[in-house]
Amino acid sequence: MKPWSLLLGTLVLGIVSSASANTDYPNRPVRIVVPFAPGGGGDFIVRTWSERLAQVLKQPVVVENRGGAGTVTGTEYVARAAPDGYTLLFTSTALATNPTLIPGLRYRTPEDFAPVGLVITYPFVLAARSDFPHNTVPELIAFASKNPEKVSISNSGEGSGSALAATLFKEATGVSMINVSYKGAGPAIADVAAGHVDLTFTGMSQVKPFLDGKKVKVLGTSGLHRMASAKQVKTIAEQGVPGFNSVVWWGMVAPAGTPKDVIAKLNAALKTTLADPAIVERLAVIDGDVEVSTPEAFEKLIREELARWGRLLKPTDAAKR
Repeated sequence: MKPWSLLLGTLVLGIVSSASANTDYPNRPVRIVVPFAPGGGGDFIVRTWSERLAQVLKQPVVVENRGGAGTVTGTEYVARAAPDGYTLLFTSTALATNPTLIPGLRYRTPEDFAPVGLVITYPFVLAARSDFPHNTVPELIAFASKNPEKVSISNSGEGSGSALAATLFKEATGVSMINVSYKGAGPAIADVAAGHVDLTFTGMSQVKPFLDGKKVKVLGTSGLHRMASAKQVKTIAEQGVPGFNSVVWWGMVAPAGTPKDVIAKLNAALKTTLADPAIVERLAVIDGDVEVSTPEAFEKLIREELARWGRLLKPTDAAKR
């Protein structure tokens, strides 16, 4: 056989082999990296349905926590992984905020990732200490406007979802409040319940134990529609801040260059998994909207979030993290 014939044969064989590899994807375990420590919100969400996803894919699904550096450790790991669909990232809003908060990242968003699909979004509640003298968002805005820096608001860490919600609230209303940062949602709401801090944005699951004990009260919610478990609580948008919408989102991405047919298979598998009534029931505790988007819609969301938080956040915030 002539050398050029041998080369052509090798190329054809490589193309056929690659196509075959994609066609029978997956044929070995799939790993989902969660860039947070065990026990956090993202960890809970993905472990709720990872076993069902394994059944749909007909391969084991391994959830691996790679927390650290504000999600950078796990995110960078996946950005550098082989683009074959076997190493995935279950990521959050941090994917869109870190490029502004942390200069010098060794990955690019969204260029280094192939979106698979948005999985879930959920709003915060704006909780106040039980003896806070104001009971509605308009009352809070009126007081804070006349008394700059007299109201304190806690968050679960600089760059966290609760901190972002507070930033957006202050930008939308023009009020000035004192930020109090903690390492986690637990301490942030606990100090509100203890009366040391006035307010916090946090999830309903964190608020409920204190709400039941009448240690806190809820002034509003941060999504565009009311929470299913708290229909009586008006959204912030309903209370005079038109269009206010600050939610936490979680979705799946793969390394850039992952074949489109593999992305399509993963997206379809996620849709089947998240449509399971048992999974929907388990996730109901976080009052989220569970709906797997298309890869294209998820990429559009990521780009929109990059622009929004790039406008509102400052790189110097990273030094406080």
